[in-house]
Amino acid sequence: MPEEKIGQVSRRRYDEIISGDRELVAQIGRAMFTIGDHALEIEPVRPVGGSAPASDTLFGVNASLQVYADDIGLSLKTVLHYRFTSHRWPADRCREGVSHKVHAVLANIPDEDERFTAIGQVPVDEVTGVRRWTTDLAKKRAGHRPERPGTVEEKVERIADLAVDEDVAVTAARDVLRRPAVAARLLQDNDVRRTLNDAATPEHRVEAVHHAVADDAAAAKPASDVLRRPEVAARVAADDRARLAVNRAQAERSRQQAEAFRRESPVAPVIRQIERTEDFVDLLGSIHRFVREASQAVPKLRDRRWSGDEREVVLANVSRARAVLDWLETAVSTGRVDMDEELARMLRGE
Repeated sequence: MPEEKIGQVSRRRYDEIISGDRELVAQIGRAMFTIGDHALEIEPVRPVGGSAPASDTLFGVNASLQVYADDIGLSLKTVLHYRFTSHRWPADRCREGVSHKVHAVLANIPDEDERFTAIGQVPVDEVTGVRRWTTDLAKKRAGHRPERPGTVEEKVERIADLAVDEDVAVTAARDVLRRPAVAARLLQDNDVRRTLNDAATPEHRVEAVHHAVADDAAAAKPASDVLRRPEVAARVAADDRARLAVNRAQAERSRQQAEAFRRESPVAPVIRQIERTEDFVDLLGSIHRFVREASQAVPKLRDRRWSGDEREVVLANVSRARAVLDWLETAVSTGRVDMDEELARMLRGE
């Protein structure tokens, strides 16, 4: 079984490093407390108020401690930080084995009793499951946000802080929404979905609709719903291509329904016979109407003087009628109803 490693060292070597470094951290912590205690000795923390003006008091503290900081090679900020920690943690209240950094973080708890009680209530580290103090756990106990968020709520708060800048928020949102599982969970939130819809431009909405209705079955339901809205139906009807497509669809649906009826209905044979009879009657009726009306119209042409254009128009229509009669005769004799191109042009008046 391979030996456990942490980083590039074995677990045994890592434990040796930790053992020695904990003592170093303890020595550093004692040195920090010592510097803080000396800074307190040079400039004790005065109670709020007093006879000296605040500005003079602050100036005197900073001036004295600046000299001290320069002489030991530290910054004034560091010396003031150590001084504040020593002020909040008298020697008899410090906890052995807890780093100076943890003491410094917990020093931000204003109430003295709460502060001294808190350091004795060692929390459970969520990462290791061991009770111990870390700087992040100390920050959470003091009411501050940890550097490394552990819980979902802490991570959300950190993201919210970073996303105050809109450019950061847009980039982060774009990246996470490219993850299908995340996008699906977000779209289950009605408020999020409504916000996205409200923010979308008309072009984006059209693109989204096209993407959503790529499947014909998926497209039919929303199309049916929106066409029930009069203002939408009116705008669609104003589009020549859309209107033509709807008309063709209606005709095709009627044809399919008629075919299904003829194929499936038990009364279809009777209906077909009736239709054949109606077609025959309609054809005879049209011939009879033509003969009757032409017979009535021709005698009225006696002594009529024709202009050249009138004569040409009438004779052209006579030719069209004769061509149709020839077509009818061929259909009855042979059963062929095909129309050649010349006849089609003649009937179109070309």
